[in-house]
Amino acid sequence: MDDNISDNRAAMAGSGNPAADMRMSIPALARSGAVAGVIKLASAGLSFLMFVAVAMVMDERQFGLYSATYAGASLVSFFASVGQQSTVLRFWPQYAGLGDLNSAHGMMARAILVALLGLVVSSLLILVAGFLPFVGGGTPEWLSLCLAAAVLSFSLGWSEFTSGAFRAKNALIYGLLPRDIIWRAATIAAILGFRFMHVGVSAVEATYLTAGLLLLSVVPQTLSLLRDTSRAERGPLSPAQKQEFKTVTLGLWGVTSLPPALGQVSTLLVAMILGPVPAGAIFVADRTTRFVALALNGINQALAPQISSAFYSGDRAHVQRITSLAALGSFAIALCVLAAFWLFGGFILSIFNPAYDTPTMRTTLVIFGIGATFGTACGPIEILLQLTGLQHALFKVLVVVNVLGLAATAATTYYFGPVGAAVTIAATVIAWTAIAVSIARRRIGINPSIFGLAAGKAAAVSRPVLRDRT
Repeated sequence: MDDNISDNRAAMAGSGNPAADMRMSIPALARSGAVAGVIKLASAGLSFLMFVAVAMVMDERQFGLYSATYAGASLVSFFASVGQQSTVLRFWPQYAGLGDLNSAHGMMARAILVALLGLVVSSLLILVAGFLPFVGGGTPEWLSLCLAAAVLSFSLGWSEFTSGAFRAKNALIYGLLPRDIIWRAATIAAILGFRFMHVGVSAVEATYLTAGLLLLSVVPQTLSLLRDTSRAERGPLSPAQKQEFKTVTLGLWGVTSLPPALGQVSTLLVAMILGPVPAGAIFVADRTTRFVALALNGINQALAPQISSAFYSGDRAHVQRITSLAALGSFAIALCVLAAFWLFGGFILSIFNPAYDTPTMRTTLVIFGIGATFGTACGPIEILLQLTGLQHALFKVLVVVNVLGLAATAATTYYFGPVGAAVTIAATVIAWTAIAVSIARRRIGINPSIFGLAAGKAAAVSRPVLRDRT
């Protein structure tokens, strides 16, 4: 890796250091992160209202089926895009920063093809699952739910990829708005229209509606991305670049899929063990908990291309500074959200359904929040390891910790119900994020947690100052 960084430095020395021209200052990055944070805040609020609206037009069983279908489609979509939403964030800033736009566009074309192929294959596999005998026998809507889930999985995966592609090009707002704002607002409006007309909506119909509106929302992004990539001058990738693309893709595929997949698997696990009604409550608690990591997720949208550009130009000090500042700001906001869960958790849960306002579910919500708050204290550890060549190390940690965590979750859910599931899921998040921070410190000398700023200052003080003797 160090040899690659040295080569990058040499290349930039001969090209006027274009990577430095791409890099944002701390104030500019803070402004960009604030914009992304506002969008993510609005997105989280709209997501919350979207599920509330859906819950209002169906009974508890139908909402439980919708929750499980949405969780299943989301789970498949995380793997279906083959990690290409992170691959473009890894390579586009690197190649564009070196002034090699031909390779950047060639990489983008390859990523589009890989993502589309993965999404089509995964959607077909969901369709096949709908025809399997002895599967979903207790659910009359099983085949229809699988058909709807196939469409939703494709739309979720493709929208995530297009968002990543435009964020890689620093088109932050254009990358975020269609999926985060327009789609959710349109879905809420459509669902409220059905409620106003006193028309009931089934889980299958709600899933098709959700998927169709998402596809319509990203049509402008899709046309723009395909047009720009097809018209751009792009040279063929070298054998070394193709091999690097393949190696990095395999690692990123795993590390971008497992963390979000765990949340969806937990919902499905609870649904299988406890039934659809508790699954709806757990789904609500899991979605509500995402407010804890909202600030960090918003900052990450602007941070990712900056980490890639700075790291491969050799400026690790800049990476240390921006990741630790991100951890500090997001952790402070996470603590405030966690306090709100402690004080108003029952009211928040009752918005979806008064039956969810129970001591058990309030405790479950707070435990979920504690795990997520610890994760924010570790900073943008996921994207740091993904974009600095440590994706395989992160993947190994995620596999081992999550396999053990899921086994423990199954046992604790069976014996202790939702609270048991929450404890093991939160413990799993705490374990893998803490181990990942340790890997970053040892392998690349960067601590992205809230303690990173102090460590960076201590290193700067202890470093000898070279004086000009001339």
